[in-house]
Amino acid sequence: MKKTVLILGASSFVGSNLAMILKDDFRVVGTYHKTPIDIPGVTCYPCDVLKKDYVTNLIGLIRPDFTIYAVGLSSLKECKLRPKQADALNSAGAVNGCTASERYGSKFIYLSSSYVLGGENQIYKEGETPFPNTVYGTTQSSTEFYIQRSSLNYLILRSCPLYGRSYGPKHPNWFETVQASFAQGLAVNADDAVTTGFLDVVILARVVKAFLDSTVTNRLFHVSSRDYMTRYEFARLMARTFKKDENFIQRATINFPTETNSRMGNKASSGLYFFKTDTFNVEEFLGVQMPSIEESLQLTHKRLSSFVLS
Repeated sequence: MKKTVLILGASSFVGSNLAMILKDDFRVVGTYHKTPIDIPGVTCYPCDVLKKDYVTNLIGLIRPDFTIYAVGLSSLKECKLRPKQADALNSAGAVNGCTASERYGSKFIYLSSSYVLGGENQIYKEGETPFPNTVYGTTQSSTEFYIQRSSLNYLILRSCPLYGRSYGPKHPNWFETVQASFAQGLAVNADDAVTTGFLDVVILARVVKAFLDSTVTNRLFHVSSRDYMTRYEFARLMARTFKKDENFIQRATINFPTETNSRMGNKASSGLYFFKTDTFNVEEFLGVQMPSIEESLQLTHKRLSSFVLS
């Protein structure tokens, strides 16, 4: 019998891609808030993750083996503009899901991000204390802390920025916006001050699947490409990979939406931020090498080209 995976936020960019990858090997149940989603083979229910009793009753009804939290406000800018909503979706909703999962014996999987880190020019390891400098990072860091202190059966995957196709066409992500600009011959302004890894969301989904097939528990893993770039460098590499004109990519410095923070130090004056994570543990556990950004984009190009041709 297939094990059951509940994806809270299956209508989100990450959640919908997870559902597509996992549905062939697991019984996948998803939730949405205001945007219904129709994924063949996936049963979806409406759910407001901020309603604790509803979340508890839903998990009690489904009794999933795994509960993945893919809800959240992930825009750094929007999180700063709407800190209460960011805290509610990135923290309070996750606490509700984690508490209910603990009650019904479901392994809780939280998808965090490298933005919980401090932005120094170093390679961060999992054991280092996060010192986030954005509202987004702060909300996720507090949730990581809660899960690690309160859950007896959890997994935290702290990933670099993800890209790919979304199942919500009303809200295109940055990758889709750049693709649309390429198609229309429009210039793309891309930030050149923040350095991160970049991964196709499908690679994260495959990593998640590998962990679901394992017995690992109560661990935090970094999931990232093995190299790092700014969005400007990534967009130019994307143009080359998809055989588009690199000259449409314009270097820009976009204000990084930091919180007022005494730990900002030289980063505040230099305007440069680095969110580089060590991937040794995830590579050792899975027995694979994480791809470079170029390898990730080559996979993306092959996958999307095959999709178009079919």
